[in-house]
Amino acid sequence: MEDTVRRIDRILLAIHQAHPGRVEMRASLLAPALGVEAFDVLAVKRAGNGLRPTTAYSHVQVDGGRLRALVDGEARALGSFPPPDELDKVWMVRRGHPADVIAVTADSIQADLTLMAGSGRPRLPLWARPSRDADVVRLCRGAVLLVHGEPRHDYRNVVVATDFSRASLAAARTAALLAPNARFVFVHAFQQPETAMMRELELPPPVIRSYREQGWEAARRKLDEFVELFLHDVPPGRREVHAGRAYEVIRDCVRRQQADLLVLGRGACHPGARLSSTNVMQKLMDEGACDLLVGPDRQGDGSDRRLAA
Repeated sequence: MEDTVRRIDRILLAIHQAHPGRVEMRASLLAPALGVEAFDVLAVKRAGNGLRPTTAYSHVQVDGGRLRALVDGEARALGSFPPPDELDKVWMVRRGHPADVIAVTADSIQADLTLMAGSGRPRLPLWARPSRDADVVRLCRGAVLLVHGEPRHDYRNVVVATDFSRASLAAARTAALLAPNARFVFVHAFQQPETAMMRELELPPPVIRSYREQGWEAARRKLDEFVELFLHDVPPGRREVHAGRAYEVIRDCVRRQQADLLVLGRGACHPGARLSSTNVMQKLMDEGACDLLVGPDRQGDGSDRRLAA
């Protein structure tokens, strides 16, 4: 199992007017560790709803003190402090949802990382609402960082949830680039549905307890091997293995460790995934307990990755 996450060179900041300054502040904190001085800034806002939704957006590249806007594929130089009327001229309108525009832009510039503000805890149930966060994650091939809190310092406590897949490996290595000096915790959740049947069969408690202990030892051994074989270049950290539902195990670990960054590999990213009550990634996005990093899509080919208009 090998992965190619070695550097983050191109960063896209997706800005929404509901959360001014949050994404920009996190980017400024990440820049020294990544050695990045240039950013692509994409401001988006919904322009029209209905059967043919449209999104207004502006794309500005920031390189040191130089600004230039990309309008209809052409670069237009801007002053260091452009007046409002000049900025108004760089806004364009595209058919589609904001998530579509963000994903198209990220693909066009080959962004290694897309930053955007997390939507926060929703008021409606999962099945009754769209999810901008989940759509952006599904449509973007690069890593996506959802910034939920107001950034005040570098990441200090990082929880990496792993299922031993290539996706979780890529996510962990991306996190190591973003938080090289943080304290890492690797957590794995496993389930033992057979124990319920064992209780129904009224097997002796020592037998059930022994079965649970064997399952825990096997999962812990697999986590140790995964970290030592494939994550030796990631900062060493604590390792936790717990039996239970993945969402609950990860959520409790984040709270217990007071994490400021949770790291996940890509889970189900098909169009109907957000409607599933078992979508762990979506539930953790909605929880919004801390910033959430979703690793890059190493298997996707970019096909069928657009929202239905």
